[in-house]
Amino acid sequence: MINTEVIDVLDQVDKVSDMILDSDIYQAYTKARSVMNDDPVAHARYQEFMKNKARYDEVMRFGKYHPDYQQVTRATRKCKREYEMVPSVMAYKQQEVELQNLVDEVITIIATSISEHVKVEVGNPFFRTDMHGCSTGGTCQCKVHA
Repeated sequence: MINTEVIDVLDQVDKVSDMILDSDIYQAYTKARSVMNDDPVAHARYQEFMKNKARYDEVMRFGKYHPDYQQVTRATRKCKREYEMVPSVMAYKQQEVELQNLVDEVITIIATSISEHVKVEVGNPFFRTDMHGCSTGGTCQCKVHA
């Protein structure tokens, strides 16, 4: 049910979102994305990777039983690595991680300010070492809090 309290919260969320969009981290991210998008080497490597990926997807319908499985898998990994090693792509990926870390930090702060027991899924599992998304008490030996 939407009431004035919910609308106030959503307005505050919009303010936080605007603050992130105005941040240096976001500005660096958009600049890196623009540089990468204008890089002809990155574009060519990406197109090559996508061609290999289409072939890979076709081969994966049959999995390891396809006669070209190993060759196509290796070629796809090689193309992906070559694309990711282009300096503009590396810079973009680094800025993308920085932006994701900022968003994860904001989400974590909001969630833990409500309750320490709120489960937060963040894009980077290494962001916080004192928190995790496990709620089962499984192999990480955590305890489920009631």
